[in-house]
Amino acid sequence: MSFRKVVKGGLAALMALSLAACEASEGSGKSTSTETTSDYVASGDLKSYTIGTLGPTTGDYAVYGLAVTNAVKLAVEDYNAANGTNIKVDVQDSQGDQTQALNIYNKFVSDTKVAGIIGGTVSGESYAIAVQSKDTGVPIITPSGTAANITDEGGPNVFRACYTDPQQAKQVADFTYETLGLKKAAMIYNSDDDYSTGVAEAFKAEFESKGGKVVLSEAFSTSDQDFSSQLTKIAAEDIDVLFVPNYYEKDVQIAKQARNLGIKAQIVGADGWDGAVSVAGNDASAIEGVIFINQYSPDMESVQDIMKKYKEKFGTDINSFGINAYDSTMLLLQTIEKVGSLKASDIVKGIASTDYKGILGSISFDSNGDPIKEPVFVQIKNGQYTTYKK
Repeated sequence: MSFRKVVKGGLAALMALSLAACEASEGSGKSTSTETTSDYVASGDLKSYTIGTLGPTTGDYAVYGLAVTNAVKLAVEDYNAANGTNIKVDVQDSQGDQTQALNIYNKFVSDTKVAGIIGGTVSGESYAIAVQSKDTGVPIITPSGTAANITDEGGPNVFRACYTDPQQAKQVADFTYETLGLKKAAMIYNSDDDYSTGVAEAFKAEFESKGGKVVLSEAFSTSDQDFSSQLTKIAAEDIDVLFVPNYYEKDVQIAKQARNLGIKAQIVGADGWDGAVSVAGNDASAIEGVIFINQYSPDMESVQDIMKKYKEKFGTDINSFGINAYDSTMLLLQTIEKVGSLKASDIVKGIASTDYKGILGSISFDSNGDPIKEPVFVQIKNGQYTTYKK
């Protein structure tokens, strides 16, 4: 599921984050040790404690925050029912704002004394609390923050369940060159957006390192609606693949205009394509056959139960944010049960060494706190998302 890299908040918060980031960057960078100097211990006992979750549950980005926080609530409900526990969830609305996220973090560790945090939802707030959490070492798992600096500059207590932007770009490039056998590419990306730009740059580097060639890299601005200038240049090239790493609204617009200009190349993309079918309208022919990387595909057998359960409880479809959040929460709760402790350093060690079997398969973490998991490639067929089959 796509989301925008929200960078909001006041000047004070940005100054504080900049200082924290500088401190985090000194020396050799993030420590690979799971040892923390904090003696932080959560309130409660192993049968009754609280975890925190945050995200924008109101405002422009509520669709993303609600997916995460609702899934966390559902996971805790399921865990309690299965284990006879009384674990609670403190749900907070960050509004996608870094300053608000920091205030919420402080509440979690000072007032509620949570055993762990599932979040943030968007990358800006996830980065903010990741850096700040070095003071307590409280376990944090973001299910959806893809920016590399979240784990790069966070402490050893910070993990993520989703692909990073560089990870997914590399995987798409390898898939395009090796599996699809496509060698000559063009790209069209949003130069105003860190996600789009970062994924495009990483794709180009990897694709060309494999032996492929990116013959054109065309940029546009967020406010643009007409991409004919860029696409006309691309149409003049004999490409076999068009890489479109944006958010689904722009992706669909670009695909429709590309097809209208006679571009027949295979379109591939990053996880921002999730949602494209919903905005394509009655005529989805322009996006037919598009292939993109995602956390899951809706036709996977392993996700059918959670999709049904989530829809019944919340009246809307779950997305990749929600499924990752559910798995992240279960991973946290099962780790606490396994280590038999509410001490942050014990839980962090347990998460770092986990090989969790969840809805989306096995999840473990590398020394940076990033996930080790197999990518899923989704292809749009007959207006539906399907698992890619060669």
